[in-house]
Amino acid sequence: MYYGYRCYSKNHEPLGWLYTFDCGREYAHINRDFELCKRWKTQRGAAKHFDDYNSRWQFKSQGGYLKVEVMPEFTEPKSAAKSNQQRWNEANRDKVSQSQEKYNQKRPVLSFRPQSEILEWLEEERYIDNGKLETDVALLNRKLAKLMKLEQQGY
Repeated sequence: MYYGYRCYSKNHEPLGWLYTFDCGREYAHINRDFELCKRWKTQRGAAKHFDDYNSRWQFKSQGGYLKVEVMPEFTEPKSAAKSNQQRWNEANRDKVSQSQEKYNQKRPVLSFRPQSEILEWLEEERYIDNGKLETDVALLNRKLAKLMKLEQQGY
């Protein structure tokens, strides 16, 4: 079940469902091909952008308006359900796994348990940027890069 914007004329006549084209700058209504329409899985999601779409539709339709309504049931065509990349990945699983394995060999995932003293020290060294704590990955990469520079300088 999807929620969409039902287009109405200024005389309160239902015209169809809102869809956009030309990179979202042009608005129109449609009564078929519902997979092209603007739609959301929740009413809250549809209400989130309603004011913007409604004001644009009022300008385009010269006084019409939109309403958030439950869309009629429809099935998405298979072409829209999966991207070309997803279809290629499914058809070439061996190439995908080979490239993933090659990537993992170059950049292995390391797993270790540092001592509690080291964890405490790392927490003290962690940066706070715009109220957000530095991630563990960023912290460890920064510290290891600093260690590498120090070793190269002969310390």
